[in-house]
Amino acid sequence: MIVSQNTQNALMEIIAQCFIENRKIDRMVSIMGVNFVCPYSANKIHHQIAHYFPNLSDLIGAKCLERYNISVLYGATPSGMGNYNSLVELIDDLCKRILDFQVMFIGVCKIAEENNDLHVYTDLMGLLMDYNKIVEQAILLKDKIHQYGEDRISSFDHDIDSFWILGGEK
Repeated sequence: MIVSQNTQNALMEIIAQCFIENRKIDRMVSIMGVNFVCPYSANKIHHQIAHYFPNLSDLIGAKCLERYNISVLYGATPSGMGNYNSLVELIDDLCKRILDFQVMFIGVCKIAEENNDLHVYTDLMGLLMDYNKIVEQAILLKDKIHQYGEDRISSFDHDIDSFWILGGEK
């Protein structure tokens, strides 16, 4: 077997988690734009963070499974019905989700390495290095929303370009 079963299982789990993150963050940006009237922040987080996850799942599937003639199994995703009482609470949860996903991603890398799937491990490490930019942005968003505070969310939204470090759409 070109990719061990343990590594395949871990890859399928992280692919499923990518779609869960996309759905949960999509809900966050809907709340951010509608309930907290932060359209600029919602747009950036939607296009550059929420959409990052299904793209990442495609890359993991293509590079780590399909290239070895292993088809991807997609798990179910839960509903996206969460709510938040404040923008600070929402951004804190976003940061927590991003960091939790990073821990999971590192775990998948370790599984690939421990099972001598070094060909998969090397591709995962490249993807993890790219994901670290998402982590950096999430930490910065959390720091900034705490700096601005709940009473200045309009200013946070207005100023987001000044502390948005991810490339792409503005």
